[in-house]
Amino acid sequence: MVVKKIDENKKEEALELVIRVFMKYEAPYYSDEGVETFKRTAVYNEDYMESITMYGAYKNDKIVGVIAMRNNGSHIALFFVDGQYHRKGIGKRLFQTVLEQSTADELTVNSSPYAQEVYHHLGFEDTAPEQVTDGIRYIPMIYKKNTYDIASLIPMLEYKDTSIAYKALQELERISDETGSVYAYIEKFVNMIRSDKYVVRVRGFRLFCKQAKWDRNNILDENIDAALHILNDEKPTAVRQALAALSDVVRYKPDLRETVKKAVYEINYLRYKDTMHSLIAKDIREVLDLIKEV
Repeated sequence: MVVKKIDENKKEEALELVIRVFMKYEAPYYSDEGVETFKRTAVYNEDYMESITMYGAYKNDKIVGVIAMRNNGSHIALFFVDGQYHRKGIGKRLFQTVLEQSTADELTVNSSPYAQEVYHHLGFEDTAPEQVTDGIRYIPMIYKKNTYDIASLIPMLEYKDTSIAYKALQELERISDETGSVYAYIEKFVNMIRSDKYVVRVRGFRLFCKQAKWDRNNILDENIDAALHILNDEKPTAVRQALAALSDVVRYKPDLRETVKKAVYEINYLRYKDTMHSLIAKDIREVLDLIKEV
């Protein structure tokens, strides 16, 4: 697959793909007015089309994905991938191409409801609630270059080089404190907690807990019982880190406080070596005190 600028002789093919994908995946979220507005102000508007730069993902000379930028490469105007090529990394390749081409520090987009999670996966964050203009439903979003490149940090969490993995963990935790951009990867963190490597389990649990603030789909609630098994981990350092991570769950998920409290009470820290007893006991008290405080 090759990603390159779309030539004039390929624009018609690109716009056919845009309309086809729009009608199948996004139009159902819009009113009739919204569908007509999109066609009239974007695809069939010559002035608008002259104002954008289009890139295509080519497979055997056939365009299977399109991304278009305007405002000097700082705003995504169009972004569509043929349905049969969804979840194959084509959208990411297109986005990486415009990211490299753009000199802007920030990229913006008005995402459709359908594409919202796709943009979250790419590292965008919402800047305002959903809005409606002339029937078009959209969520304003922003991507900050060199700061929220989340997709490249996620694989690093399982690197053998522990220094790289730990730096990725710290950066993802920092981002999670500031935005909900990492929440799109919560299922990944759930899977990491099941790893046979304790360092991976710990990283997964820490990031799982960090998503409590953004858990709009109650995924923590669905997985908390299994996740809390880490409090009985064979590694006392894993237990200590897990206890510290629970502060986010206690603060932002009030419905889970009793579940956390019960699991913390059941920790048998006497199974570990003597030098760990007082440390884990202190960690337990801190969690229980926080539950009382909030």
